Amino acid sequence: MTLVEQRPSVGPARVLSSVAAVVTAGVFPVFGVGGLGVQLRGDLGFGAALLGLGTAGFFGVAAVSSRAMGWLVERMGARLGMRLAAVGSALCLFGLALVQTPTWLLGVLWLAGLPNSLGQPASNLLIAQGVPVHRRGVGFAVKQSSIPAATLLAGVAVPAVALTVGWRWVFVLGGAVGLVAALAVPRMPEAERSAPASTGDAPGPRRGALLLMAVSGGLASASANALGAFVTTTAVDVGFSPSAAGVVLSVASCAGLTVRLLSGAAADRFDPDLVRLITGMMLIGSVGFALMAVSSPAVFLVGVLIGFGAGWAWPGLFNFAVTKLAPDRVAGATSFTQTGIYFGSSLGPLAFGFLAEHFGLAPAWLSAAGAVVLAAVLLPFARR
Repeated sequence: MTLVEQRPSVGPARVLSSVAAVVTAGVFPVFGVGGLGVQLRGDLGFGAALLGLGTAGFFGVAAVSSRAMGWLVERMGARLGMRLAAVGSALCLFGLALVQTPTWLLGVLWLAGLPNSLGQPASNLLIAQGVPVHRRGVGFAVKQSSIPAATLLAGVAVPAVALTVGWRWVFVLGGAVGLVAALAVPRMPEAERSAPASTGDAPGPRRGALLLMAVSGGLASASANALGAFVTTTAVDVGFSPSAAGVVLSVASCAGLTVRLLSGAAADRFDPDLVRLITGMMLIGSVGFALMAVSSPAVFLVGVLIGFGAGWAWPGLFNFAVTKLAPDRVAGATSFTQTGIYFGSSLGPLAFGFLAEHFGLAPAWLSAAGAVVLAAVLLPFARR
């Protein structure tokens, strides 16, 4: 019996609440900066390109370190990996609260990519160890719902905190949550150390499928992460007030979070073809990205809802599909595909920021739609 097949010693609810807290803390630096982009740009004095560079650096660092972090988690275990990730993210959030210059902001934001890349494979492994197989669709949905939860919190923080006591307090509160998340990781004997990691790579066909999934996931993530980084900026550009832009981000994040949870529950109940389902979600999401290029508040709002609700709601199903493909190497396989996703997440906002600054926001969103369509075309080849 392998480690991931053993009966968990801690209830799934405890496992998933801990995973959600750690993953939210891990991605909050980048999505907090994106959600507070209007306030940060006004206070520190930088443009859309630098905002894209900050997001690109966060995911670029995560991409470069992802494979090493997966290897590390397979040796230190899920629990220690999650604790270190949460503490590291908390320290970076406190650092963001103290930034005085754009350069300082970039440095801390890029550094925050390291604990995030550690927390992802650690949380995937903890789900595999602590959640029964028939509930892992929901398990990975809860984990990936932490990302729209981070954008939701960032959106709520604009009118509730940033426009009242100041944007720095948003990061202080986020850092405090990260420390609490580190303390809340459950003690599970099966999570203290992973099963011995394989010394070789995945067999040829499986490795080829993982590579295709990594490329497709990277293309889709390139567009999806522009949502968290540039939604509030675009919302203000099409006519929303800064506080209303934060509400738009919050509402869209709720839509994405809801669809992620519902799709995970559906995967557990109906056992669909996950690759086909993800492909359909990507294609629908591309329509949302295209609508965001229209300079109309109403059309933009519809586009944001579709973008979050379909174009950025597939990651939970994606990770679930990867773990079904490589159940004996959960941390290693997910860190492999996560590398592609991180590279896309890094290059996408950077390219988006460049296009937005030199050609306008509309061409940038249309390019994002095209990248998602390409991802949807490539993904079905992984099934072969």
